[in-house]
Amino acid sequence: MKASVDELLQKINIIDVVSQYVKLRKAGKDFMGLCPFHREKTPSFTVSTEKQIFYCFGCREGGNAINFIMKYENLTFVEAIEHLGRQYGIVVDRKGDGKKKGYYDALDKLCEYFQKGLKATPLAREYCEKRGISGDIIEEFRLGYSPRSRGALKAALDHSGIPADIFLSTGIVRVKEGQFYDMFGGRVVIPIIDVNKRVIGFGGRTLDKDGMPKYVNSPESTVFSKRNSLFGIDRTKKHIAEQDEVFIVEGYFDLISLYRAGLKNAVSTLGTSVTEGQISKLRNYTENITLMLDGDPAGIKSALRLIELFAEMDINGTMVILPEGHDPDSFVREKGSDALSEIVKSKKPILDFYFDHHSEKQAMTTIQGKQVFIKQVMPHIDAIKDVIKRQLYIKRLSELAGIDEEHFAPKRIYEAGNGTQKTGTAKAVIEKKVINACIARPELLQHFHGKEVLHYIKNAEVREVMTKMVTCFEQGNKLNVRDFIEILDKEDLKSLVLDAAFDNIPEGADEPEKVLLDYFRHIERQFFREKSKKITEKLAVAESKGDAAAVTELLEQKKQVLAHIKNNFL
Repeated sequence: MKASVDELLQKINIIDVVSQYVKLRKAGKDFMGLCPFHREKTPSFTVSTEKQIFYCFGCREGGNAINFIMKYENLTFVEAIEHLGRQYGIVVDRKGDGKKKGYYDALDKLCEYFQKGLKATPLAREYCEKRGISGDIIEEFRLGYSPRSRGALKAALDHSGIPADIFLSTGIVRVKEGQFYDMFGGRVVIPIIDVNKRVIGFGGRTLDKDGMPKYVNSPESTVFSKRNSLFGIDRTKKHIAEQDEVFIVEGYFDLISLYRAGLKNAVSTLGTSVTEGQISKLRNYTENITLMLDGDPAGIKSALRLIELFAEMDINGTMVILPEGHDPDSFVREKGSDALSEIVKSKKPILDFYFDHHSEKQAMTTIQGKQVFIKQVMPHIDAIKDVIKRQLYIKRLSELAGIDEEHFAPKRIYEAGNGTQKTGTAKAVIEKKVINACIARPELLQHFHGKEVLHYIKNAEVREVMTKMVTCFEQGNKLNVRDFIEILDKEDLKSLVLDAAFDNIPEGADEPEKVLLDYFRHIERQFFREKSKKITEKLAVAESKGDAAAVTELLEQKKQVLAHIKNNFL
């Protein structure tokens, strides 16, 4: 039987979901831990069993179990539902999913076909052995080989039970002269698997010594983009999160060599430079990124291009430069895991490397050399958001160039820290308590019915939230915070509701109602006082113009307003 999204949320406990990623401790009726979405030393990340939501008071991320998986695993809403459904054995009923599922199934069947091809091909197995890749690693990474036999592919497709047109839609399987073939014929095939352990594409490495191109990738598709995909992340994400650091390499076999040498918190790009999309994916697991690149000029140039991107994204970027002539794969095979551990210790911040690299190239003993260097490095320093870190680099530049620090004032001023939380005014605190009161006791929303009180709320965000709450209540919908936040289409509104939901109202059956009614009186009183003030201002203008009719009308309005204030608030 298929379940709805609501039923999925009812069947899973958010504590079970979040605790797989965050170490939680009991704090009253809630749980707390260090936020996985921003760096912090004091826990501000809170999970409520009662409300089935999470919220961070530091970075204001929050939501239900689906929202957590979306953010942590960098998944779409649909992908997060699939992820939770698979994990808890719940099939979620969603229309229009059949086509994409068939696509994933076809890719998985191709992967099985390639795996069988490797087992049946001595030449391919020998190639793997020469690269130090054992049977266990072959199985773990699902490595394969594409036989040149077209008959074998046709038999595999027929046996799969999946229509041929789905295989053809991947762009990997093709037809020539009435026969099926795949684009990887004669190559070792490396499956690219996403964080949900689904095959999304393949890379192929030729066995021919002079074969060109050496590597090919499967075509871009609705599920596969080279710029946004990372090889190995399905295997290594757990290690990345545990060690709070990731090493990025440039090749499939570079990653596999690091993995078998014991450095398992690594990923590989797919023949492209590191992109913002890939960094965004990795930020779900760590803010500490180390590039491990070839020790040739091209590798160094590739790393230095990322300085600005890392600064803008506030990433702690470091790099390890291997000896010239080596890539990670060749270094591990020739030098071994101990040498790898040692060279990892030599990593340094990318901007430090930039300082060393460019200060050596420029003649820092000359005025012209200093000018060129300062122009090159200052934009990168200016891009650093962390105030202390930026000032330390300014100090280093000052010492290197022999110029006072005051001459290097950055163009942009940032507040210290990583995200400031505004201190609430008394009014903001009251409004938060009102939202909380309505979450705790939805029946209190009946007090809004037929009243103009919503118009008295000056804060636009609070007014919008309360309006949506009242609408839900009047339509007879069950109101709980887990479901209500899904109705809100603005992140600021979601944060407002989640922040309020974790604000503890004092114990007592009448307390939420008292909070709400006191608030009504407060905003209504404020509304009429401001109305009285505006009438007084208009009255002064009318008197100055000698407009007797307007004066008479305004005096009557003021009399009514003052009477309302006297009868209701004094």
